[in-house]
Amino acid sequence: MLSAYLATAIAQSRTVAITVDDLPFVTGDESRSVSPTDANSATQSNQRLLAAFARHHVPVTGFVIQKRVESLGLSAGTGILREWVTQGFDLGNHSYEHPNFNDLTVAEFEDQVARGETVIKPLMESQHRKLQFFRFPYNHTGDTQEKHDALAAFLTQRGYALAPCTIENEDWVFTERLFRMQVYGKEADASRLRQAYLDFTAAEIDYFAALNKQIFGYEPPEILLIHDNPLNAEMIDRVLELFENRGYRFVSLAEAEADRAYATPDYFITSYGPMWSYRWAKVKGIAVDGSKEPDPPSWIVNYEKPPTAPPHHKS
Repeated sequence: MLSAYLATAIAQSRTVAITVDDLPFVTGDESRSVSPTDANSATQSNQRLLAAFARHHVPVTGFVIQKRVESLGLSAGTGILREWVTQGFDLGNHSYEHPNFNDLTVAEFEDQVARGETVIKPLMESQHRKLQFFRFPYNHTGDTQEKHDALAAFLTQRGYALAPCTIENEDWVFTERLFRMQVYGKEADASRLRQAYLDFTAAEIDYFAALNKQIFGYEPPEILLIHDNPLNAEMIDRVLELFENRGYRFVSLAEAEADRAYATPDYFITSYGPMWSYRWAKVKGIAVDGSKEPDPPSWIVNYEKPPTAPPHHKS
């Protein structure tokens, strides 16, 4: 009985914060940007996401690209975001148009941060909540010491906390391939992809949990990064169940970041966007073998458009 109690206590100590990037919508179609023609799909996808978060009692922070709100249609995009905040979920800043910080000056990127607040700040304030978190596009936090430190100071001065992430599942790869499969009517491939997505997500959860335990000697709260796309709208219940079946409790981003692991000094300068586990390991001088991290199945990564044209549908 004691061992069963200890196992339950350990499982209940596992926590994870769920974060969703690229609000209000990602289509999966690599050939074009989001547009007003996507408004209905975007609304339906977000309704499915929010309903699942409510069912599973998940506090979520969604990170918004202001330019995408405008491209979807200001009314439709703002309406989607309003549903997030009125249903009790938080919004964060993901910049105005999702640029690569490596390619911009500090002043240019500061402008991206400020313009990224256009819709989300008043929406959060309408619910008497503070706009609290910023997430860098591509997790590129500064490719030089000067840029890194200057933006960190700017964000602090503007009242932001940085939104790190410890688990990502490369859902954008699966989403783009799913779109190809659906365009060409490859439903058998699409069904196989959905299961592969769950299997890969499970492998990433377990990998990063073990890696963080190696670094800290315990499992700090995890922060999952996924995107606002049709694949996740369809699969989110099952993704959340992966955590539930492993004994995770869902917490807010603020609660996750209150753990001492997130107070680890941010000294690692890189032009890439690795998960925070790798950054922490570098700062703490702990050798980790990143080659052990799982990769998406090669058949999905290499999935090309079929040679035949998609079926023609009469209007």
